[in-house]
Amino acid sequence: MCEYNNEKYPVSSLKPKAETSVLSFLQKYPQYNGADTIIAILDSGVDPNADGLLKLPNGERKVIERFDCSGCGDVQTTTVINSNEDTIVGLSGRTLKLSNYMKNNNASSEYRLGLKSLSDLYPSRIYDKIIADAKQKQWDEHHKKIVADVAREIAENDAKNSNSNNLSFKDKLAKENLDGFNDFLTSCEKKFTETKTTYDCILFKSKESGWIAVIDISEKGDLENAAVIREYSKFYDMVKIDDYLSVSINVHDDGNTLEIVGMCSSHGTHVASIASGYHPENEDLNGVAPASKIVSLTIGDGRLGSMETGVGLVRAIIKVMELCNAGLKIDVINMSYGEHAAWSNSGRVGELMTELVNRYGVVWVASGGNHGPALCTIGTPPDIQADSCIGVGAYVSAEMMEAEYALREKLPGNLYTWTSRDPCIDGGFGITCCAPGAAIASVPEYTMTKQQLMNGTSMSAPHVAGSISLIISALKSLKINYTPFSIKRAIWNTSTHLSNVDPFAQGSGLLNVEKLFEHLKNYQNAQENNVRFLITVGNNGNKGIHMRSGKLTKTEEFTINVEPLMFNEKFADRAEKINFNIRLALVPSHSWIQTGKFIDLCYTTRSFVIKVDPTKLSPGVYRGSVRAYDTSSSSEKGSIFEVPVTVVQPYETDPLRFEHVPHPETILCKPNTIIRDFIFVPNNATYGVLEMISADSKDKIGGKFLIHTMQIIDQRYCKYMETAKILPVNGETITSHPFKCVGGNILEVCIAKYWSNFGEVPLQYKIKFHGFKSNNAHIMHSANGIHRIDVSSLLTEECQPSVSLKYSVMILKPSESKISALTKRDIIPNQRQIFQNVLTYNLHLTKSQELSLHAPIFSSVLYESEFESQFWMLFDINKMLLQSGDAYSNNSFFKLDKGDYVIKLQVRHEKKELLEKVNEVVMQACFKLSNSLSLDIYKSFNNAVLGSNKKISSFLMSSGTTKPIYITPLANEKITKNIIGQSSWFEGQIIFAKDELGRKVDTHTFSYIISEGPSVKKQNGNSPKETKTKMEEYKENLRNLKCDFISKLESEDAENLYKEVLTTHNNFLGAHLSLIQNIENSNDMKAQTPNLFLKQIKDIGANIDELKTKLSKVIKLSNQVIEGINQDSLLSFYGMKTDNRPDAVKIKQQMDKQKLQLLEAYVKKSVAIGKLAMIKSLEQDISETDEDLDNLLIEIMKFVDINDPKYLLLPIWQSYTSRHHGRLLKYLQKLYEDKLQRDVLDEILAVCELKSWDHISVLFKKIAVTANPQNYRIF
Repeated sequence: MCEYNNEKYPVSSLKPKAETSVLSFLQKYPQYNGADTIIAILDSGVDPNADGLLKLPNGERKVIERFDCSGCGDVQTTTVINSNEDTIVGLSGRTLKLSNYMKNNNASSEYRLGLKSLSDLYPSRIYDKIIADAKQKQWDEHHKKIVADVAREIAENDAKNSNSNNLSFKDKLAKENLDGFNDFLTSCEKKFTETKTTYDCILFKSKESGWIAVIDISEKGDLENAAVIREYSKFYDMVKIDDYLSVSINVHDDGNTLEIVGMCSSHGTHVASIASGYHPENEDLNGVAPASKIVSLTIGDGRLGSMETGVGLVRAIIKVMELCNAGLKIDVINMSYGEHAAWSNSGRVGELMTELVNRYGVVWVASGGNHGPALCTIGTPPDIQADSCIGVGAYVSAEMMEAEYALREKLPGNLYTWTSRDPCIDGGFGITCCAPGAAIASVPEYTMTKQQLMNGTSMSAPHVAGSISLIISALKSLKINYTPFSIKRAIWNTSTHLSNVDPFAQGSGLLNVEKLFEHLKNYQNAQENNVRFLITVGNNGNKGIHMRSGKLTKTEEFTINVEPLMFNEKFADRAEKINFNIRLALVPSHSWIQTGKFIDLCYTTRSFVIKVDPTKLSPGVYRGSVRAYDTSSSSEKGSIFEVPVTVVQPYETDPLRFEHVPHPETILCKPNTIIRDFIFVPNNATYGVLEMISADSKDKIGGKFLIHTMQIIDQRYCKYMETAKILPVNGETITSHPFKCVGGNILEVCIAKYWSNFGEVPLQYKIKFHGFKSNNAHIMHSANGIHRIDVSSLLTEECQPSVSLKYSVMILKPSESKISALTKRDIIPNQRQIFQNVLTYNLHLTKSQELSLHAPIFSSVLYESEFESQFWMLFDINKMLLQSGDAYSNNSFFKLDKGDYVIKLQVRHEKKELLEKVNEVVMQACFKLSNSLSLDIYKSFNNAVLGSNKKISSFLMSSGTTKPIYITPLANEKITKNIIGQSSWFEGQIIFAKDELGRKVDTHTFSYIISEGPSVKKQNGNSPKETKTKMEEYKENLRNLKCDFISKLESEDAENLYKEVLTTHNNFLGAHLSLIQNIENSNDMKAQTPNLFLKQIKDIGANIDELKTKLSKVIKLSNQVIEGINQDSLLSFYGMKTDNRPDAVKIKQQMDKQKLQLLEAYVKKSVAIGKLAMIKSLEQDISETDEDLDNLLIEIMKFVDINDPKYLLLPIWQSYTSRHHGRLLKYLQKLYEDKLQRDVLDEILAVCELKSWDHISVLFKKIAVTANPQNYRIF
C-alpha cells in the first residue's frame, strides 16, 4: 500500500547553491547578493519576460541591454521616403496606412523601410510549431473543403467517363483540368509550411523618444494595430509580435540598420536564470546572484540554427568594450558556448577575448565542454592562446539527483560522465573549477513552459559567473581592488578538491564561494593581484607540458618561460612595473618532476627548466605540476602560478596478436567508474575492435557504458580521430565497438559506466587491432590511366578492396571581390576599423541537386582562424536568401532546384592587407550523385589494361606482407552521364577490409580527378563538307544581319527592312519571326500572360484598335511561317530511327531549325489569338473559347511536350480561354518554377482570387513578398 508522508519537495536543489557554499555566503552577507554588478550573457539571447528575469530585488530592470550581435536580426533600412500622406507603399508592395501615433510622433516626414522574416527571430523548432498552429487555425478548414469538392468532381467525372481510352480531346482536357486542380491544391499544402512570413518594417525618428520601429504584424498594412517598439536601451520595450515571441530593437548606422532582437534558442534564458534569476515569491528558486543585472548579447546565429559565428563573437566583444567605456562596467561574461579548435596558440577571436579580459578587467567564464570522458576534450574557450578564461566542469550532487532527475537512489556526488577533461592539447589547464552542471530554470515565454531541466557545462558556467558576481559585489562594497587574474588565482587556490573524483574533470576542485571571498579579503594587497603570468613552454607557445608521443624511455627537459604582465599592460603605471619583484619557491608535485628551488621574478621574462623522468612510470596517465609559491607569504595563500605536466605512458600490444587485454582481467564497474587505457597503436593498424562482456554470465541486465576512443593528431581538433557511443553491456553476448585509428600514435580507450546507471558490472574487455595500410595517396588522376596502390596487412586476414564515388565536386571561382570599411558598429575601441572582403560566386544548375558549400581555406576553423568571419549566403536570381553557412558547412547538405544562384562570402579583419590575400579564394560545391560509381580493381596491371573479367573480389593477405592492386579509370560515358556541371573531381571512399565491422569504420577518402583536355571535333565521314562561294557566304550573312536588326529597329524602319529582305529572299521564315519580335517589343505588346495583359488593356483606352491591328499582324506573320514549313516532312523525319543518307547531318540541322521556327510560330500565334479573344470578350462582355487555340495545342503536341517551359505560353492561353483554371494553374506553376518571376505569381494569385480561394490568395501574397526582396540580405 502506497503512503505519502508529506515530504517537502527539495526546491532549493532545482537551482543548486549549497554545494558551492553560495547559500551560506548569502546567509552571512545578504547584502552581497550581486548588487552593483553586471553579467553579460554571450549566448542565444535572454528573454526579459521569462520568470525571474524581469526585475531586480530593488524593483529595477534586470536585463538592461539586449543586442543581437550575429546580424541575423538585422533589417536594412536604407530605403527612405518622405510622405505627408496617409499611406505609404512598403518594400513588400503592400499599401501601409500610417497610424495616428506615427503621424503625430514623427519628427519629420521621413520613413525608413525594410522587410523582416519572422523565421529569423525564432528557433526553427518553435517556428515550426507556429506554422503548425497557423495551419490548423487559418488553413485546414478552408482547404480541406476545397480538396474534398475537387475529389468529388473527379469521382463524378471518372464515373461518367469510365473508359478513359475513348475520351474525346475536349473530355481529356476536362479530366486534365480536374487533375490540375488536385495537383495545385496538394502543392499548396506543402507551400503553406514552407513559406516564410515576412513583415514590413518602418523606422522613423520621433520628436522625443528617439528611433521607433513599427512592424506590420497584420501583413495587411494595418499600422494602427502594428507592433510599435522603442529602443530597448532607453525604454526597455519588449513587444509581442504574436502569441509566442516578444522582441526588442536597436538602431545602428544613423538609421540604416534596424536590429530586431529575438532568440535563436531557449539556452541563453536558462543560463541567465541560473546566474541571476530573482524569484521573490520563493527565494529557493533564485539564481546565484539575484541582484546582478544582465546584458544579453546574442552570438548564436539563427540562420545557422544557433551556431555562434566570428561576427557575433567580435561584435559582442566590441559591445562590452563600448559599454565599459560608457561607464556601464561589465563585471563578468558568461559564455556557455564553444567549439573545439585544432590549435590554440593563435586565432583572431582568441586575441580579442584576451584583450578584453586584460585591458577592461572583465572576468570571462566559459563552459569547459560536454565532450568527455576522454582526455584533451576541452572546448574553445576556455582553451585559447592565453590563460585568460575561467573554464568550468560539470558536477552533480546527490541532492540534484533526487530533485532534478527523479533517481530512485542517491549516489555520491560526482562529475558528469560527459564533462570535458583536461589537459588542453598543448598541455595547459582548461578547467579551473567545477560547479553544479544542471538546473530546472526559467526558459523563454515562447516555449509555453515556465522552466525546464537542462544539463551540461553550459549550466555550471553561469553558476560560477553568478558566484563571481557575488564576490565582486562584496569587493566593490568593501572597496577592495581586484582583477580577473586575482579572482581566477583565488578560485584555483580555494576550490574544494574532490578526492574520489576524476582529477582531469574538476580543475582545482568544486567552487567554494566562502573560501574564495576570505582569500580575496586576506590577500587584497598582494602585489601579484594586478599581474597575470604568461606561461609558455618552449618555442611553440604551449601552456603546459604534455608528453604523449609514444613509449617514454628517457627523461626530457622543458624550458619554461614566465612573463609577468600588468593589468592593462600598455597603460599600467611605470613605477609599478619597475618596483615589481616577487621571490618564488618552485615546488614539483611528484618525484618524477624536477626543477630548481627558487626564482626571483621582476617585470621581465624569466626562464627555468623542468625535468620530467617518466621511465619508471607504469602504463597510464599522470597529472602533475610545478607550483610557484610566494616565499614572503604562508602556504595558505596558495600558488602564484602553476605549470601543468601531463604524462601518458602507453601500453604496447603483443607484436604477434596485436591485442590489448587489461590486468586484472575483470574490473568491477560502479556508476561513473571510468577505465582509461592508453595504447600505442601498431604502425600498420587502421582500425580496432573493443569487445566487452559482463563476467557474470547470468547478468541479463548489465549496464550502460559510454565508450570514447580518441587519438590526438598534430594540428587537428580532438574529434578528428574519435568515436563516442553509449552501449549496453551484459553477460549474455559480447558487445563490440569498432573504431578507426592511426598507427604509430597513442590511442585512448575510455570505458565509463554512465553516472546515473545503477548497479555493478564485473567488466571484461579486450582491444584487438586490424588494418590494411596503403602507402599511396588515395588520389587518382584519370589521365594517368591505371592507378596502383600498395596495400600492407597488419594481420593475416581477408582483403576486399572497393572504391565508391558518391560526390561530384565543382570549384567556384569568385566573379567579384570587394573590400570595404564596415559601419560604426564594427569599430574596435579605440577607432580600429574592421573591414570586409565580400566575394561573389555564381552557380548554375541544369537540374535539381543536393549539395554542400564551403570555402576550404576557412573550413572547420573558427576560434583558431586568423580571420574573424567566413560567412556565406546563397541567393536565387530574385535575391531571395536560400541557405547560409559558416566555418562548419562542409558536411551540411541541402537541395536546390535547377536555376542560377549567387553566393556571397564575407571575410572580415581590421587589416585590409590580410583581406587582399583572400581575393581569389575558391569555394567548393559538393554534389551528391544520384547513384554511386564503382571503380574496377584488379590484381595485375595487364588484367587492368585488358579490362578482363578477373576483377578482385577478395583475397587473403598474410601478416606483414604488401601487395599491389590496380584501379582502372571510369569510361567517358559514365563520367559524362554522372558529372555535374563543370566538376573537377569525383569524391568517395576506398575500403580494404572484408570484415563487416572493419568496413563500417575503416574508410578512406578517395578522389578521382577528371582530366579535361582541349575539345576535339570529330569529322563524320557521311557528312561531306558543304562548299559555298565567298559571295554566297556574304549574302547569307548579310541576310541574317538584316533579320537581326529587324527586331531592334523602330517599327517603320523595321517594316522597310523586312520588305527589303523578302525582296531578295522570298518568304524567308526568319524575317517573319524577326518582325513578330519587333512588334512584341512595343510597350502595349510586352505582356505575355493573361492577367498581366488584362491589366494592360484596361489602361490602354483609345489605343485598343491599334493593339488589335498588331495582334492580327502577328497572327498573319505566324501563319506565313507555319505554311512555309512542310510539317508532314518534319514528322516523317523525326519518326525515323536511323538516317543513312550521305548528307544526314546537314538534313538534321535543317530539320531542327525548321522545327524550332514552327514551334516559335505556334506560340506567337497562340498568344496573339488569346489576347484578341480576351479583347473580344471584354468588348462583348462575354467569355468565349477559341477553336484555333485548341487546334494549335493539338499541332504543337505532335512535336514537343507542352510542359516544356519554352512553349508553356500556348497551353496557358488555351487553358485561359477554355476557362480550364486547373490546367492554367498547372502550367503557371511550371512557368514559375522555370522563371521565378513575380508576374507569374501574380497570374496564379489572379486565378485564386477568381476562384474565391481567399486562404490560398493570402498564401501567394506571402510568397510574392518573400520570394522577391529588392536587395541582397545584409551580412
